[in-house]
Amino acid sequence: MSNLTKMLLTIVVSVVVPLAILLGIWADILPQELQVAIGLFGVIAAIAFIVGGNLMLMWSDIKTGRYSKKS
Repeated sequence: MSNLTKMLLTIVVSVVVPLAILLGIWADILPQELQVAIGLFGVIAAIAFIVGGNLMLMWSDIKTGRYSKKS
């Protein structure tokens, strides 16, 4: 894929799709079940991102021995 295609795909995925979803919820176009599912997915994704990021940072600290006792 060319760089232009990658850039356009990134813009569509990160800007256009979330905006369309938010406008669909705001305008009450999407069914309520889909709105609830999107909200739950967002909460679960945020929790996974926060917990996963913290675990990754803690694991890198453990591997480097940052908190080991040095005498």
